[in-house]
Amino acid sequence: MYDGFAGRHRIGAGQAVKVRQNRIIFELGMAHCLAPGRRVLDIGPGDGQIAALATSANLPYVAVEGSAALTSVLRARGLEVHEGYVPPLPAGVQGRFSTCFLLHVLEHMPDHRAASALFQQMQDMLMPGGTFVIACPDAVRWGSDFYDCDYSHSFPLTRRRLQQIAVDHGFDVVHQTIYCGPVFGAMGLPLAWLARLLYPRFVDGLVGEHIPKDAANRGLLTFLPNLLMVARRPPGSA
Repeated sequence: MYDGFAGRHRIGAGQAVKVRQNRIIFELGMAHCLAPGRRVLDIGPGDGQIAALATSANLPYVAVEGSAALTSVLRARGLEVHEGYVPPLPAGVQGRFSTCFLLHVLEHMPDHRAASALFQQMQDMLMPGGTFVIACPDAVRWGSDFYDCDYSHSFPLTRRRLQQIAVDHGFDVVHQTIYCGPVFGAMGLPLAWLARLLYPRFVDGLVGEHIPKDAANRGLLTFLPNLLMVARRPPGSA
C-alpha cells in the first residue's frame, strides 16, 4: 500500500523546500528535548531527510515505514527501518527514544482512536523530557485540498485538535507554529494566499488534468499552511 510515493517524480524546487523544512523541524525537536540521551525514532521517514540529519549528527536512528518499497530503499542506505503501519509500533522497535518525529503521518490515521493509541504508545516510548514532533496539514486552511491531494488522508487536524490530543495524553506542548513552503510562522501566510491566487481551483478544474505530473497543483500544495507542534514528555515522569 502507498508504494507509489517511492517511485514518483520529484520536482527539484519542491525537494529543496522540503530539505529546509526538515532541517528546521529537526533542530526544533532537538532544541526542546530535555532527555539526557539522544536516540531518534522517525515514523513515516519518507525520503529519509530526518535520517540524513540524525546520521550527520551521529545520533542513533530507528524508523518505521509502512511502504515496502520505501523500506527497501532506506535499508539499502544502511538504516534501521521496521516495516509496518502504526499504531502499534512494530515489535522490533525496542528501547526508549529522546525524540520522535511524526511528519505528515497523523492525518493518515483512520480516526481519533488510532491517533490516541499512537500518542499513548509514545508516552511509553519516549524518555522523560523527550520530544514528540508532529507536522500535518492545517485542515482549516487546506479545505477540500486536504482530501483531494491524497486518497489516504482521513483524519483532519486543526491547531486545537492537535493540542487537545497531546494534552489529553500527558504531554506538555512547548512549541506550536505553522509553515508555508520554506517560511515558518505567520509570515508564511502571504505565500499561501499568493499560491491560491496564482492557481485557483477553477483553473485547476479547467486545465489541471493536462498539466504533466500534476506539477502546478503540487506546487500549490507545497505552500499551503501546515501545523507543527513540539510536545514534550514531562521531565519528572516515570
